[in-house]
Amino acid sequence: MHMHPLTTFTFDSAKILNSTVRSAHEHSVQYRVTTQKRGSSRQTTSLEGTSGTPLATIDWKSKTFEISGSRRDMADLRIRRGTFSSSYYWSWFDCEEYKVKYSAELDHTWTVYSYSGTVLATFTSNIQRVFKDNSLPMLCISQSIRDEDERQFIILVLIYSEAKRLDSLKQRPLSAIGDLFGNAGDALGGQ
Repeated sequence: MHMHPLTTFTFDSAKILNSTVRSAHEHSVQYRVTTQKRGSSRQTTSLEGTSGTPLATIDWKSKTFEISGSRRDMADLRIRRGTFSSSYYWSWFDCEEYKVKYSAELDHTWTVYSYSGTVLATFTSNIQRVFKDNSLPMLCISQSIRDEDERQFIILVLIYSEAKRLDSLKQRPLSAIGDLFGNAGDALGGQ
């Protein structure tokens, strides 16, 4: 498995749907993630730049992603290959498809792979520990990804994937036991 150097970002809160994303080294704000709700249901989650302008959006109700004014249905962006596969394949760009896989064994980490198997990004969830300090979510993106739209797409995919994983833990409480006593409520903040 080949890896390019990664740029690391940290979320300032376990609540990934309403959080500031900072450069791990400079501590400067890179993005803000904000979620609008109606009642108890999510409407939109926006990835905003430092100016507060939405750059990319997940519309939970219409099940779409929007990046740079282009809107696409999630059903057209994501597929699962194989009956027993735990991986999804995502594609926004005609030339690139990303394999996205979750591993509880690797500190609850989502990994995005290129078609050739190169690691392009990882997202490590908020981890609640009994004997150590809890950790905040962390995002690492390959420095080979220079296109901002591609970077935003990968970030949306990881936020969406983690939010859906945590939603499933809340719906199946016993599965939370196997996931470090469940941190779904904390990480989404009831969103």
